[in-house]
Amino acid sequence: MTYDYYTDPILGGLLAYWIRKRGGRRMPTRRDIDPTEIPQLLPNVQMIDVIGNGARYRYRLIGTELVAAFGREYTGKFVDELLPPERRYSVELAGRMVCDTGSPVFLHNRYWTSRDTTIAANRVYAPLSDNGRDVSVLLGACVFGLRIFEIAGLWGLDAKIDPEHHLESVDLSTFAPRVGG
Repeated sequence: MTYDYYTDPILGGLLAYWIRKRGGRRMPTRRDIDPTEIPQLLPNVQMIDVIGNGARYRYRLIGTELVAAFGREYTGKFVDELLPPERRYSVELAGRMVCDTGSPVFLHNRYWTSRDTTIAANRVYAPLSDNGRDVSVLLGACVFGLRIFEIAGLWGLDAKIDPEHHLESVDLSTFAPRVGG
């Protein structure tokens, strides 16, 4: 996997924001996150509630770019009710990794749509915690290998996921946030 999420304005921007909000703590709280501070990221942001220490995940917030790409609103929906098993596997795997480590992760997937379009999705998920130990919310961002107007309405729930994915812990020791990130 050669995608440089550190320098991506959305994914790197989310990581920089998360680091700034974390301060000297292991992870920030949900209350620390103020959407008015990151308007440039909001169209690509996801907030996913972690239920039962990762037994389930519910979309709390889905940015407008993601709604357009997916072709529907996910807010308030559970991952296991919304996505078929082969698609929810990578979201749940990434969520478990964030919950287990308390650190951000990067996830890359490819999808094939019913209209013969291949879509690459690159995501970063970072933990938020209400008690400083357990992850209560995944703060994420997603960008695509195609411009949003090229994939709007093409995604759909019938898109097939490539079983090969790339998931890695974000090495915060090598990440140098941009000034103002």
